[in-house]
Amino acid sequence: MPALPPSPPAPPAPPNAAPSKTPARESVEAVGQAAVLQRAFYNYGEQIGTKYVYEQTLDSHAPISSEYLAVVREVYAEPQHEDPLMPPPFKQALATLREAGSVLVINRPPNSSRTFTAYALLAHLIRDGSISEVRPLAFGGSKYFPTKRLPHDHRCGFLLELPPDEDDFTVDESFGGSLSKLVDRLRQRDCRLIVLTRPDQWRRISSGAPDGFAPELGKASPRLIAERWLLAHESDFPADPWLDHKDIKPLLVGQAPTDVLNLVYLMLEQHRAAKSATSVASEQAPERRQEGSSRLTFDKQVANVVAAHSNWEDALYRWHEPKGRSRTSFERNFLLAAAVLRGDPVGHVYAKAAELTGQLDNVTVEVDGQKEPGVIAMTRVAGARREDDGTLSFTRPHWDDAIIEYFWNDRPLARSAFLRWLAQAPVVDTTTSKEALEIISRDGRLALAERVGQFALRWAVRHRRQTPLELVVEEWHKPTTAKELWPLAVRLLDSAAINAASAPYIHSMLLAWSNRSQPHLQRVVVEVCTGTFGRRHTAKALRRLRNVASQGHPDVIDTLREAVRVLWEDATVRQMLFGYVVDWCKTEKTSQTVGHRTFTALALNSPPEAAGLPPLLQAMDEEDPDGEDTFRPPLQGLVTGWRTLLRQAAGPTGERDLDKAVFTWLDAALHRPTLKPIVFDTLRQAVNVAGTEGPPLREALRTSAQWWVQGQDRPYSEAKEELKLELSALLDQDLTARRSGPPTPQPAQAADDEPSATTKAKAA
Repeated sequence: MPALPPSPPAPPAPPNAAPSKTPARESVEAVGQAAVLQRAFYNYGEQIGTKYVYEQTLDSHAPISSEYLAVVREVYAEPQHEDPLMPPPFKQALATLREAGSVLVINRPPNSSRTFTAYALLAHLIRDGSISEVRPLAFGGSKYFPTKRLPHDHRCGFLLELPPDEDDFTVDESFGGSLSKLVDRLRQRDCRLIVLTRPDQWRRISSGAPDGFAPELGKASPRLIAERWLLAHESDFPADPWLDHKDIKPLLVGQAPTDVLNLVYLMLEQHRAAKSATSVASEQAPERRQEGSSRLTFDKQVANVVAAHSNWEDALYRWHEPKGRSRTSFERNFLLAAAVLRGDPVGHVYAKAAELTGQLDNVTVEVDGQKEPGVIAMTRVAGARREDDGTLSFTRPHWDDAIIEYFWNDRPLARSAFLRWLAQAPVVDTTTSKEALEIISRDGRLALAERVGQFALRWAVRHRRQTPLELVVEEWHKPTTAKELWPLAVRLLDSAAINAASAPYIHSMLLAWSNRSQPHLQRVVVEVCTGTFGRRHTAKALRRLRNVASQGHPDVIDTLREAVRVLWEDATVRQMLFGYVVDWCKTEKTSQTVGHRTFTALALNSPPEAAGLPPLLQAMDEEDPDGEDTFRPPLQGLVTGWRTLLRQAAGPTGERDLDKAVFTWLDAALHRPTLKPIVFDTLRQAVNVAGTEGPPLREALRTSAQWWVQGQDRPYSEAKEELKLELSALLDQDLTARRSGPPTPQPAQAADDEPSATTKAKAA
C-alpha cells in the first residue's frame, strides 16, 4: 500500500518481533464494519467475519488476535499537534510505552477513537517486539483496582477500561495514586498498561497520578482517517479526487471518526458499483454500450454519496409531494413497507403495506381483489425493481434507510403505531400473504428481525426513548415468538450494552427496566446481565439484578438463578453478591422464591450431577491467602441460606432441592476433611432454632441425611453411616444444651443482620 502515509519510525526489530504484513481486504472490511454503529438495516443477514473480529475484542480474558491488530496498525491515522515543530504526540506516547512497566492513560470521551488509539499503540509494540500479546482487562466488581488483579503474563500489553460512574457505583478517588504500584508490578513482568477513562471521571480520580501519565494526544484529521481506510480497502482507490472534491470536503469537516467511516463506506459502495457497471458494459455488444445514459460517472457517484449522506431528503420530498397530485396513504405505506421488508417476496410486502395502512390510517385496503392498484403498479410507483426471485430492490444507495428516516421525521404522531407494526413484522403470520403463496421463510424472518432490532436500537439511542426497544422486547417475548425471536432481542441489547456508541444510554435503560414490574422487561435485564455485559460490567449487572430480585416475579426466577452463577465467576463481586442472596433469603417477600433459588444456585453444582464442589464450597476450599479478591462466605450467611432451603422442604409442597444440597455437602465433608467443620457448623446452626420452628427443620435435615446414607441410586457405605451418626449426635447435643440452658438470644439469628449490613456498606 505505497500510497498510505508512512508509519511511525521504530527501533530495529529484535529477533522476536512479529512479522509485518499487509492485512487481507476481508479483515479490513470486518474491522471497519465493527468500528461503527452500523446504519439501520445495513447488513442483510449477518456478516460472520465482522461478528468474529468484533466480538473477539470484547472477551475479558482472550488475547486480541494479531489479524485485528494488523488492521488497526494499517488504518490508524495518527493525531498531530497544531504546532508542526512539536514531535507528533502519538510517537511520544509510543516511545513512552516501549519502556517496561510503563502506564498510559487515554483521557477522552466515548466515540473519540480512544479504544482504537490504544489498540494502535499496542499493535506497534507487537510489531516492534516490545510485547508478545495484547489482552483486555476487566475492572471487576470492586471500586478499587488492586495491583494483584494484574495477570501473571510476561511481555504483555494490557488494556483496562474504567467503568463509567453511576449513581451507586464509582471508581474510587484513589485510583490515580495507585498507578505507581501498578508500574512496579508491570516492570517485574516486562508488561505495559493503557487505561481508558473519561474527562469528568479522570478529573475526579487523577489525584496522586504521576506526571505525564495522561498526555494530550491531539486529534487526527478527518481527511487522513478517510484516506487510510479507503486505501486499506482498495489500494488503487482514487482518494485525492474524492476527498478533494468540492462537495465531499465539507462533509468531512469536524466529523467524529465513526461519521467519517460512514462516509468512507458510501464512497466505497459507489466506486465499486461504477467498476462493476463498467465491467458488465465491457462484456456487452457494441450497440448496447451506446446506451450510456445510465453510466455511473464520477460526478454521479459523488452526487449519490452527497444525497445519501443527507438521507435523500430532497429527492424523497419530491416523491412524496409530486406536482399536480397527492400520494395516497397506500402508496406511501407501500414505499415504507418495501424499505423495511427488504428481501421479502413482493406479495408479502404488498399485504403488509395494506396492514400498515390499516394501523396508521384506520382504513381497510382491499388487496385481495382488483379494486386497489396491483403489485406491478405499486412497484413502479415506489421506483423499485422486481428481481427474478420476486423480491424488490432500490438502485439508489441507502435509499431504503432514507425512506424510513423521512417517515420518522415527517410523521411524528404516527411513530408509535409504526413501531408496533415494525416489532410484529418478523412474527409468524398464517394469514398475511397466504393467498399470494408467498409466506416469508424462517431465514427471511430472522434476517428481518435483525434489521428491525437494529432500527429500534438506533432510534432508541439517538432520541433517548425507550419505546422502540420496549415494543420489540414485549412483542418478541410472547409465547408464539419467544423461541425464535427472543434470543435475538437479548443478543441485540447485550451487544449494544458494550458498544461504545450505545452503551451509556443502554446502561441507564436497563437500570430503569430493572425497577419496572413487567416480566418481559425484567427477564431481558437478567439475561443481558448474564451475557457479555455482565462479564464486562459485573458491578453494574449486580445492581440491576438486585432490583429485579426485589420484585420477586416468578417468571424470571430461573433466569435470575443462572445470572447469579455467571456473576459468581468474578471473584471481585462475590462478597456483594453473596450479601444480596442472603438478604433475599431473609426477606419474607422473596425468601421462598428468589432467595431459595439463588442460594440453591450457589449451594449446588450445575447440573446437579456434575462432579466437584459447588460454588460456595469451592470458595471455602480455595487456597490463596494473599489474594486480594479472595472471599470466604461467612458462617451466618450460610446459615441463613440453609434455613431457607430447610423451611421450604418442610412445607407440604416443598421442592427437594434440599436433598440435593444435603447430599452434595455431606459428600464434601466425607471426601474433604478440611471442609467437614464448616459443613457441620452450618447445618447445626441452621436447625438450632427455638420454638416450634426447630423440630420441623431438624426432621427435614435428618431425613435428607438418611437418604444420603442409603436411598434411590445411592448405595450404602459404612463411612457415610458413621458421618451421619456423628452429625446426628451433634444435633442431639445442641438440642440438649438448648433445653437445659437458660434462654438466650439466638446467635445465628442475631448475626443474620451482618450480611445485610455488609452488603449495604459495600453498595454505598
